[in-house]
Amino acid sequence: MLVLLDTNFIVACMKSRVPLREQLEADGPDVRFQVLERVIEEIAFLPMKEKKLAHLFLDSVKPETVPAVGVTDDQLISYAKKTGATVATLDSGLKKRLKREGIPNISLTRSRVVFS
Repeated sequence: MLVLLDTNFIVACMKSRVPLREQLEADGPDVRFQVLERVIEEIAFLPMKEKKLAHLFLDSVKPETVPAVGVTDDQLISYAKKTGATVATLDSGLKKRLKREGIPNISLTRSRVVFS
């Protein structure tokens, strides 16, 4: 499974101490993570505490960085369509757009990974 990470999901996983890789690998061992350059740029503008948490998370899952220019949500949708990736986000507006496009997404509920 290819998982494309959104900024808010990265921070939430660290704040809630969600063992993302372990939870996803329970459904299948072949989990790969990717993050758009736009998401990395967004992380740079987070408050220092969240920025540190985001970088700790990225260090733990070791995602591949994907070039992207433009609006982050548009790029997440476009890239997910091209690659068949599942988008990991907590953004309700983005989740609605993903659903309309038929793109699977991952969210969090009570420190648990939820697929929709």
